[in-house]
Amino acid sequence: MSKKREIPLGDAATNARQCEHPDCFEGGEYRAPKSRLLDRGSPDDYQWFCLAHIREFNKSWNFFDGMTDEEVLRYKDEDITGHRPTWKLGSRTASPRKDTRYQDPFNFREEMGGDDHAANGNGSNGKVAIDPKEREALAILNLQPGSTLEEIKRRHKELAKKYHPDIRGGDKKAEEILKNINQAYTHLRTCGNS
Repeated sequence: MSKKREIPLGDAATNARQCEHPDCFEGGEYRAPKSRLLDRGSPDDYQWFCLAHIREFNKSWNFFDGMTDEEVLRYKDEDITGHRPTWKLGSRTASPRKDTRYQDPFNFREEMGGDDHAANGNGSNGKVAIDPKEREALAILNLQPGSTLEEIKRRHKELAKKYHPDIRGGDKKAEEILKNINQAYTHLRTCGNS
């Protein structure tokens, strides 16, 4: 069986504290805040009680005492996030900037589907960023970005009939083109159509 471990309560000065309740001469081992607006590092913001009086204090303690109903509701709402600042997701309200463009000397943004930070400043100019592999697959099938899966299937069927080696008399060039068409079709299907 394990022995009960004694936890030291601090240095001699802490153990020598007296209960701050009037007419009590017990040792003040338990601290309690003097108000809800305390400086967490300052020992002057706390009062010290014995076990009987800390229980009495805790029964009567009301953190929200002196707050209006609006302040209580605001405190409870802010408590959900630990009283840290928050902002709406996706609304770009955290940092209101008029011009969100940046230097792109190698035109990476254009390769990825255009500059999505249009002059209106809200980051939407109607263009959707497209993966370069997806863009290449669309070009092989001669389709535009935003094509539906049905359009992709229809176009694949047309090109497969046109470049099938049996129809082309075993032409090796047509066979390579058909391989590229099939790879492009497979890629567009796996990326959830374009």
